[in-house]
Amino acid sequence: MSTNTDSPQYSLMDFDDCKAFYHEEIAREMRSDGLDPERETPTYAWLSEHYRGFVAHLSRNFDLSPGQFYDEIGVPPKTEADSAFDFIEHDATREALESYIIELRERQGRAESTVATRRSILRRYVQTYREVNDTDDLLSPLHSERDSSTEKARVADTFDRLRRLDDTLNTHASRLKYVQEVRQFYQHRVDFGNADYDPTARLERRFGWDSTPEWDNPALDADQIEALYHAADTSVDLLLVIGVCGWGLRPSEVCAVHRRQLTLSPDEDDPEGSDPYIEFGEDDRKNGPGTVALLVGTDELRRRIGDLQAEYGHEWNGYLFPSSSSQTGHIATETARRHFRDLAQEACVTVNGETPTPKMGRRYWYTAYGAAVKRVAERFEDIAEEQGSKSADVVLSNYLSNQEQRRHRRDEMRADLAALF
Repeated sequence: MSTNTDSPQYSLMDFDDCKAFYHEEIAREMRSDGLDPERETPTYAWLSEHYRGFVAHLSRNFDLSPGQFYDEIGVPPKTEADSAFDFIEHDATREALESYIIELRERQGRAESTVATRRSILRRYVQTYREVNDTDDLLSPLHSERDSSTEKARVADTFDRLRRLDDTLNTHASRLKYVQEVRQFYQHRVDFGNADYDPTARLERRFGWDSTPEWDNPALDADQIEALYHAADTSVDLLLVIGVCGWGLRPSEVCAVHRRQLTLSPDEDDPEGSDPYIEFGEDDRKNGPGTVALLVGTDELRRRIGDLQAEYGHEWNGYLFPSSSSQTGHIATETARRHFRDLAQEACVTVNGETPTPKMGRRYWYTAYGAAVKRVAERFEDIAEEQGSKSADVVLSNYLSNQEQRRHRRDEMRADLAALF
């Protein structure tokens, strides 16, 4: 069992230092713990167990989760997804896992950090399953429910071994996460008719892990966002606050917004509706292609574009946050986080006694959006009752088009955001 190696002075590390620390120290510890840094990244739980201070430093100073950090530094190196499962002797199991990982990346378009985490967990799971059960054939027992109790016992025994030998399964949340990641593979087999049942079903209850974990996801509140907005005295800071808190974008997405993505005056027949919006392509964001409505901040956005055109003329590269010293042509995400941190300190805004990060502003947006969706549903409850429908959701889905539902949600959201910006 590995011991916690968390001792360096993380507060002194800049981003390049963190990258070097990963390659020089964390990769070495991964190898000693049976992981392969050339093929996988450590799970959140493993990294937190071994380098808790490093995880906190990434979040506090760079607003990065471990997965986002892995994406930023480009690990693991791009390799064939099937290489992680070469050790599996049962051909059908190996091919099923390889196919599943390829589908996650290519058909579902999952972020590389998500794919790497799923691959790493499944690799560790199969290794442990083989150690416990003397076989790495995960598939044959799933062909009939007749012996499902036997296979469920094998899976439970595997998790017993994992939680005893793997320091990463040391919290309620990490255990649930691990089960859920493994379950995704089994459920994929069931969904496409390749298995009769999922052997991880009710596994949480069997281990007493079925209570809801307490997730620590603090968010800025409306008063704090308003304070940030009024403290911003440059167009860069204004758009950063609006982009994160008012549009719900990641700081990396705000930094990379380009003029060609913006539709500020939609046509009457525009399928996105009458609101201005940003369009993201396949490679522009973690979520994949899509649009984000600009319910607030368009005046500031137009002023920013005008200022950039006046300053750079035809030499402007089109980015809202251009940088001549960056290979990307726009400012780095770390720069945006520093702006946000400095602005929060100037506005005397704290969350739990700490200087907030852009992520906390984005969480406000999602919280506000969830409340707006709920208010729309509540507004249609009376209509649902008159129509004899079971719920307002039925009315929304059966009697309103997607565009009409979106308009109602946006109207509710706009009212909340307009008071802040």
